[in-house]
Amino acid sequence: MNNYKAMVEAKVSGKHLFDVIDRQPKIQLDDPKAEKHVLDGLLEFKNVDFFYPTRPDQKVLDNFSAKFEKGKTTAIVGPSGSGKSTIIQLIERFYDSNEGHVLVDGKDIKSINLRDYRRQIGYVPQEPVLMNEDVRYNIKLGCPNATDD
Repeated sequence: MNNYKAMVEAKVSGKHLFDVIDRQPKIQLDDPKAEKHVLDGLLEFKNVDFFYPTRPDQKVLDNFSAKFEKGKTTAIVGPSGSGKSTIIQLIERFYDSNEGHVLVDGKDIKSINLRDYRRQIGYVPQEPVLMNEDVRYNIKLGCPNATDD
């Protein structure tokens, strides 16, 4: 009887594994309709609402609007759970807003080729321990063609 139980568990696990492998992401890295865009530096949130798909009853951003202008330093501050990391995840386009728009240089971020866009941005989280090497070394790991500039 133990062998039968193990077979059933393996079959169920395999099904879950293939569901993940076969899943088509909502956000496409190379959407054929998306355009290439050289970033100039203006980032804007207009009336953005967002909740995580696993927690639809907990709105993280509610009608959030902000401008992040080229050449200016902007701090995003607030208590834990106030949406700081969510804002970064929307900028990186790990998620799309439920309502409202995230604009880059006046263009909806959804219309820009994601692979090309991500090659032009970077984010270093504020964590007590990041990596064993310096920032230059770790950037080169993710982008071997990156220059010191």
